Amino acid sequence: MRLLMIHVSEVKFWAVEEAIESPPDPPSKFEGRDCVVGFISVEEGDAPDLARQAALEIAEHARRSGVKCAVVYPFAHLSPSLAPPEQAAAILRRVEDELKAMGFSTARAPFGWYKGFTITCPGHPACELSRTITAPRGPWFIADGKLLSPKEAIDSGLMPRELEPGNPWDNEAIGTMEKLGVTSDGLTRLGEVMMESLASWAAERLGGEPRTSGGGPSELYGVSGLASILRSCLDAARYLEEGSVRLRSPVPGGDVVVKAGDVGEEELVKALSEVSGTMAKGLTWLDASSDRGFSVNYDVQYSVRLGVYMSRSKGAAAVAAHGSVRGNQFTCLGPLRLIASSAVDAGLREAEAGSTPSLPFWMAPLQAAVVPVKEQQTQYAEELLSELQAAGARAYLDPASKSLGARIRSAGKAWVPIIAVVGEKEASSRTVSVRRRWRQGEQEVVPFDSLINEVQQLVAQSPGRRFRAPE
Repeated sequence: MRLLMIHVSEVKFWAVEEAIESPPDPPSKFEGRDCVVGFISVEEGDAPDLARQAALEIAEHARRSGVKCAVVYPFAHLSPSLAPPEQAAAILRRVEDELKAMGFSTARAPFGWYKGFTITCPGHPACELSRTITAPRGPWFIADGKLLSPKEAIDSGLMPRELEPGNPWDNEAIGTMEKLGVTSDGLTRLGEVMMESLASWAAERLGGEPRTSGGGPSELYGVSGLASILRSCLDAARYLEEGSVRLRSPVPGGDVVVKAGDVGEEELVKALSEVSGTMAKGLTWLDASSDRGFSVNYDVQYSVRLGVYMSRSKGAAAVAAHGSVRGNQFTCLGPLRLIASSAVDAGLREAEAGSTPSLPFWMAPLQAAVVPVKEQQTQYAEELLSELQAAGARAYLDPASKSLGARIRSAGKAWVPIIAVVGEKEASSRTVSVRRRWRQGEQEVVPFDSLINEVQQLVAQSPGRRFRAPE
């Protein structure tokens, strides 16, 4: 698209005769004072979303010139490669609509007509400006109709500085995630189990069993990651009339779940509190839309709120979104990997305040560790393991090949919710010495069947209970 902008003290145009057969606009005329006139050639291949950028350019020139009148004028002579008439007329109409939405008094010369026109230019140094408009890369930030780069928005305090870094996690969080199976270059089997548990939870909280599709975000961190996540949610939601869809990401664990219908922030916070109350209550909500706030190059109108967790190391991770695109209301949970990492980071924040960090029972990739004190208790430990697994728990047995303390510490570093220790006394009395991670510092001896019943209840109450990890 080619654009020539002129600040005029007077402008007049009038339709004379048809220049093409069946012009898309009716004849019209206009007289105005103190306007910016945008002479525009819409070129072959120009996308409709270029109208937004053209309108922003005209608006900026008008503001610099101190005027509130904007005129859109089709002008084929700026380019040798013109778009088809209907396409060009539609884009020009959209330029005018965008300017109206910004509060300008507007006029648009009729497309497809030979026109007479006169202009008077005041002749100041910035009176005339020309632009070649191509599809912008984005993302950017729109404030008062002005297009800012993300860095400009961050430096101006319009966007959180936490979005500036790349990976938002410190070494402690990264190390903990690796023990849970989420590594920098992929997922181990434990990580896959946790992601599937989160996917089952997200599906249950958003309602229905989602179909699976591609199109998940290709980046997760920083401003570019935020843009990729936003685009994925928009792409899925724009034609989603009912139900939900899980978008598979090329980043392991980066899937998002999108539902038709906006559940609202309160319900999203409530759902995310089931993962981590500290994470959910501390979310920062960012505005993202076609005409204000954080914005990406997109061909239809959208208005979204992005829920972002601010990490201990001053980084940011998007975990949820809700809003509308193309008139469709939607809710987005994920990326799942960022929800998991944010929950871990929030747990470490709790640890800094003196609490034991933990994950909810249903989300933990390993839910129960069975630890025999000595080899002689192995048979009893295997019986307990079998019953725990039959109850639906992801349980494992850590044999007496290392010291008891080392094995208990190993389970603790993996944030295993239940550690079941069985020694000679427990085996003879058919009891279990239980440490529950969510009860800091407590250790309790309970009957064998009591622990099994407790685990059965935990599994039954788990929002991700539909997922069963293979043996």
